[in-house]
Amino acid sequence: MTSSVGLYGASGTTYVLQQEIKRLDQEQTTLSYQASSGMKADSYAALDTGQRTQALSLVPQVTALATWQTSVQGAQTNLDITQTALTQISSIASTLSTNILSLKGNLGQDELQTIAESAQSALGELGTYLNTTGSSGYVFAGQDSGTIPVTDAAGLADSSLATATADAVSALDTDGAASVFAKATQDASDNSLSVFSSTLSTDPVSASSLTNKAVIGQGQVISVGMTATQGTTTGDGTTTTGSPIRDLMRNLMIVASLGSADTSSSNFTDLVSQLQSSTTTISSELSAQVGSLGLTQTSLTAQASSLSTMSVMLASQLSDVTELSSSDLAAVATQTTTVQNQIESSYALVAAFKSMTLANYL
Repeated sequence: MTSSVGLYGASGTTYVLQQEIKRLDQEQTTLSYQASSGMKADSYAALDTGQRTQALSLVPQVTALATWQTSVQGAQTNLDITQTALTQISSIASTLSTNILSLKGNLGQDELQTIAESAQSALGELGTYLNTTGSSGYVFAGQDSGTIPVTDAAGLADSSLATATADAVSALDTDGAASVFAKATQDASDNSLSVFSSTLSTDPVSASSLTNKAVIGQGQVISVGMTATQGTTTGDGTTTTGSPIRDLMRNLMIVASLGSADTSSSNFTDLVSQLQSSTTTISSELSAQVGSLGLTQTSLTAQASSLSTMSVMLASQLSDVTELSSSDLAAVATQTTTVQNQIESSYALVAAFKSMTLANYL
């Protein structure tokens, strides 16, 4: 009788109480986590079946939205930088146009040399703007954004292309303006003389296909920015390369080579006329490109707003599933006190049972 009381009496009851204390400790840990984090559980697996199903459905959507938002933000940043640089390039074209108009006057050799030196300086500026960097590399490099577009921006005026252009201009009096301009155009299109990276040393239409792409939504991919050598045609081999940037560079190199030209000759006058017409066209094309980038920026702004609205909505839905409301937190506080009291009472009972003797049962 004495041993049966010891085996099934105090020790059995103590075991039951210890198991209850263990359960209460686990509940207290859960309540402590909820109170400190405001979350219903420390993992989706710990949620009830309905909440877990909802959460696992929402999380991929929230993640995708965040990825698209990051993509849109990066594209907007690069577009802003590209527009600013392209506006500066357009300014170079405008200055060149003004200087070309001056070439139609009765210029002295010093004035002609000044304009030629201005064009040489502008070549360096053009190269620098084309090598502008954004949030993810060179903005005019297209998909090959890690490769510098103009391999030697500072040395454009001394490049092989500039030398070939100067050679063509030196034959102005014998070959005539049309021939000189055509030769300079062919040289500017010749990828063996290209001042651009190997990727961008291609025809303008192919270069257009190298424009950076951005995923901004489910099944939504857009072209962002532009490449340095892009254009809408492959050129005609006589008046245009098909790329406004290449054409601008060619015109600058021609003007830079006019320092010792005979300003009184008809060939000089004809060449200046071709330069004026070409530069006017270049300015229009660059302005159109700036406008196109602006339209893309407007589209991205609208998409960013839409994604933001969707993100807030999904985040709210996920919050309802995984986070505790203010009333829930108040209930957690009450439960925490209750559980703590139960734990203390259970420990007191265990202590009491351990101190009992056989006489306590008789």
